[in-house]
Amino acid sequence: MGLLQLKEVREEKYTQAEIANILGVKRGTYASWECGSDTIPSRKIYALANIYKMSTDYLLGISSTNKKIKGDDLNLDLIGQRLFLIRKSLGLSQLEIAESIGINQSTWWAYEKGKTMITTNALTALARKYNYSTDYILGRSKEKFIKK
Repeated sequence: MGLLQLKEVREEKYTQAEIANILGVKRGTYASWECGSDTIPSRKIYALANIYKMSTDYLLGISSTNKKIKGDDLNLDLIGQRLFLIRKSLGLSQLEIAESIGINQSTWWAYEKGKTMITTNALTALARKYNYSTDYILGRSKEKFIKK
């Protein structure tokens, strides 16, 4: 995953050690996310977007447009509701949408029911395939679609 924006944004305010400390991870862990050798958990991308008051779409490299967004606390129920609405609007079953983004149906069910946080890989796959904003999916914005 190309997170070049992550480094650029961080360098404006923080060192790797400082932002790692804020996120509660080791500097090496943060560095692996920033260089793309490991996938940043969606909870941490949500936290970073709130820290920087910017779009998760931008931080994840899905959109080149950065909007100033200040999200609330992470709400798994809201994320689940949005995933349900997306699936229904596409006219897909849980199995169909899950397979379309490379996960199994039981994993999708857990996301949709708010039992489990959607992974970054599933989040970005869903956003890219169906043009839904990750900020919308994560409950940070009411704008449904990605602004390229």
